[in-house]
Amino acid sequence: MLNFEQNEPSYNLRPLVVYLPLIVLFMAFAAVLSWPMPELAFRSDSSPVSWLSSAQLWAMVVLSIRLSLDRALPLLLGLWLAIAMAALAFDEQFMFHEQWKYGCSDWFTLCRFYWVIEFPTLMVCIVGFLTNLWLHASVPRGLPRWQLWVAIGIGLFSLSMDLLHFSNELAPYEEGFEVLAEAFYVSFLLGLQPAKNGSQVENEE
Repeated sequence: MLNFEQNEPSYNLRPLVVYLPLIVLFMAFAAVLSWPMPELAFRSDSSPVSWLSSAQLWAMVVLSIRLSLDRALPLLLGLWLAIAMAALAFDEQFMFHEQWKYGCSDWFTLCRFYWVIEFPTLMVCIVGFLTNLWLHASVPRGLPRWQLWVAIGIGLFSLSMDLLHFSNELAPYEEGFEVLAEAFYVSFLLGLQPAKNGSQVENEE
């Protein structure tokens, strides 16, 4: 039996247990429907998994605003998360960083340097990591922080596949790793509970 009772009263594990299998099931179903070329379900354009990624990012926008209003997160952090997730959602839908990556060499001579071509992705890594350090310090110890860093780890693995091109076998499924990271993140946000008596979540040393 799974024990849903946590030592941290401001966190609930149920969203992870319920939500994550649904996301895995969605991706598996999309891959089966695309057989014998399952990678088509994971393409970064109009594929089912790409749609799911956009949907999860917008869900995180709403959740971040709600959590900041409920004082489950500091107001500035919640609003910043909402803005950041909205920016990622716009990029996911309109493929801004792909347009930069494959078109900037026609616009700027600096694009002959690899770091300039990958500048948007590098900024996502840096700004995202710093934001999540802030988030780490603002949530209870224990399970919430572990789940947050699992999401970050999977996300960094996905980004490194794009930056370093180290796995040709997994490369077609990069979008799936992004969606998995987002699923951990969504369930993490869903698990945060409003602070009692309207008090803001305090930083635990």
